Amino acid sequence: MTSEERREARYHRRQAAREARRRKRSEDLGGIAQAFSFRKMFKWGKKCCNNVRWKQSTQNFERHLFSGTARRRREVLSGKWRPKPGAHFLLRERGKIRPIDAPHINDRQIHKTLTKEVLEPLYTPGMIRRNGASQKGKGLSFHHEELKRILREHFRKHGREGYVVLMDLKQFFPSAPHAAIYERHRRLILDPEIRAVADTVVAAVPGGVGMPLGVEPSQMEMVSLPSAVDNWIACQLRAEGPAHYMDDYHMIAETKEQAEAFRDAATERMEAMGLTVSRSKTRIVPLSKPFRFCKVKFYLTPTGRVITHGNRDGMKRARRKLRAFKAKVDAGEMTVQQVRAWLTSQIAYFENYNDHGRVLRLNRIFHAIYGGAEP
Repeated sequence: MTSEERREARYHRRQAAREARRRKRSEDLGGIAQAFSFRKMFKWGKKCCNNVRWKQSTQNFERHLFSGTARRRREVLSGKWRPKPGAHFLLRERGKIRPIDAPHINDRQIHKTLTKEVLEPLYTPGMIRRNGASQKGKGLSFHHEELKRILREHFRKHGREGYVVLMDLKQFFPSAPHAAIYERHRRLILDPEIRAVADTVVAAVPGGVGMPLGVEPSQMEMVSLPSAVDNWIACQLRAEGPAHYMDDYHMIAETKEQAEAFRDAATERMEAMGLTVSRSKTRIVPLSKPFRFCKVKFYLTPTGRVITHGNRDGMKRARRKLRAFKAKVDAGEMTVQQVRAWLTSQIAYFENYNDHGRVLRLNRIFHAIYGGAEP
């Protein structure tokens, strides 16, 4: 047997082992009666009520949770369940318009059961560790700490010689290709009845493209959608420290030519699966200069220390609001104690970074305007 034949045999053994693991994970779910058991649906139905029990619809839902869970479970098992029309509204987040689709709480119970009992067990093993969005035990702070760790590891090997590739996916949720999601359902969800429920959630979005913000399965579908590209970048492209937070990517290259090759190869791979890379937001930055990722500025110093600064726009908003609250305090609409409590939350954000100077400036502005009153 030649070396090429041995390499081919190893490849097929790895493929067979991966397929066996995928099959076992799907079989461990059991059938649809086990995945959507009354006990599981009741538990996640109670979770749906957390923090929204002030709503009348939530109170009605929880009051009839026992009988309602049994009725909705019968609909799922019989294949008759269809999502009800949700509430559609727009949110303006820091000047950016985001369309939100809020499902009815009856559908949220099924969405949460599908996400926690089916999608997470099947999708999570195929995701890279540094994919930190919408996952328990991770989040934005986890991702920032990982990026600092990547920079320190690179400094120990190469110093500040190198480049960081920053990439952004354009219209990540609105342009999600349904064909890629259906194909992943077919490959990972082997039970046809469970797969039909997952397909129903996707098919509820009109137009055959896009996933709605506000629907829990959408978060899990989209955070894991680029997993094939993530693993290809890490294993085949051999980029240093590849990671992404939802639609924001970064990776490290030793030279600018290598960084451009990484950018072009990753862009081609993403667009081949239906994702759109924003050319205007994709940048290559030398590690000797500061760069921003997810609204946080990172700077690798000549000594290897990583300095981070929070969003500077947050500082501007905090100063403006401190001055605007003065008129409300004078009119009796707010108290100084309420202003101080609000300022504490702003200071807590900046204390997560190397922003001691900003904390001092905010405290000085408060003392200058309100005379240093404490709660």
